[in-house]
Amino acid sequence: MDEEVPEEVLRQKPEEPLEHVGYFSERIVWTDGDLERILAFGWLEMNRRYRGDCFLDLLLNNEGHDESQETTQRDARVAATVVQWFGSNCGFGFMVDCLRKAGYQVSEQPK
Repeated sequence: MDEEVPEEVLRQKPEEPLEHVGYFSERIVWTDGDLERILAFGWLEMNRRYRGDCFLDLLLNNEGHDESQETTQRDARVAATVVQWFGSNCGFGFMVDCLRKAGYQVSEQPK
């Protein structure tokens, strides 16, 4: 055993992976909003795909160029909440307005 590494550091458990679930995750269970559910699970899966760092780490740490601060559980929860919100009526309305202002044609009814 390396004597330069303090014993308490050696005994530390590895950090738990971040949980990318929003503050209102219960809505994806009982809500009629399929888009909200799809976005919430899509965000969860996107963050699970990355080895080592999650996708959110890449966004918050300038794609790995700034590792001065670690992504926290609160960061993960806030991001997941915002992504899920885009699938709600208010969030989708916001996105539709912004996309139309940018020149996109958006159908509010799925095909």
